[in-house]
Amino acid sequence: MIISTLLLLVGLDVKIQNIWKIETGLSSPESCYYDEGSQHLFVSNIVGQPMDKDAQGYISIYSADGKLKKLKWVDGLDAPKGMRASGNTLWVSNINELISIDIKTAKIISRIQIPDSKFLNDIAIDKNSNVYVSDTTGGKIYKITNGKISVLIEGEKADGPNGLLILEDDLIVAAWGRPEADWSTKTPGHLYKINLRTKSKSNITSALGNLDGLEMDSRGNFIVSDWVAGKVFWVSPAGKSELILKGIKNSADIGYIPSTNILVVPSMGDSKVFAYKLNSN
Repeated sequence: MIISTLLLLVGLDVKIQNIWKIETGLSSPESCYYDEGSQHLFVSNIVGQPMDKDAQGYISIYSADGKLKKLKWVDGLDAPKGMRASGNTLWVSNINELISIDIKTAKIISRIQIPDSKFLNDIAIDKNSNVYVSDTTGGKIYKITNGKISVLIEGEKADGPNGLLILEDDLIVAAWGRPEADWSTKTPGHLYKINLRTKSKSNITSALGNLDGLEMDSRGNFIVSDWVAGKVFWVSPAGKSELILKGIKNSADIGYIPSTNILVVPSMGDSKVFAYKLNSN
């Protein structure tokens, strides 16, 4: 069941209301990303299994109010997941490669293969146009600078990295937790940050869930989804968490539209997308 009524958050004094939804045309939507430059909402569709190289995946494009512009804006992909734009370029993770797409022409510019990567997931881009991509099952976060690939962090320190977000000189990470072969975790993941200069790690929360999507709202709070539990949390910069949504089947890589304060949540298990208005009192 999807929450469509108002939910009052006592600690954060915010109301959330479902205002529109997309129920047709999508196929295992993994990521929703709103690009302020083009004012487009992009949705990546896995279609088959998340690791299948079947060329069945595609990216859909919508207006900021959920109206379809083109269902298969770019198709022929395998299992596209996280997305992030830099200028007129949309970067997309695609199992073990990064794909760059010209937003104006919908043409693929480049494909960067990342050797030894296992499950590339979310993307972040810093002010110097360095691209970061998480490898959740591989336990790494890669950094790509002008096509050159390096590893930012890896191993237990990475804790099954998933959602990524740049905040000044830090990379904020929503961790799944170290996944077993069946994606279960002995200890749930948490939110942490990595200083991009020193690579030092600081925890923001304790264990919170099998975290996936990560965005920041207009008040400086983090918004993070738990894919397994079907939940979405608000997390303050100090690490206090509040549940704001539940009952979503596989709440994946969320999007956020700053100008209207709208949260966009893909329900990967139901092949739907839901948009929620966040109202501060």
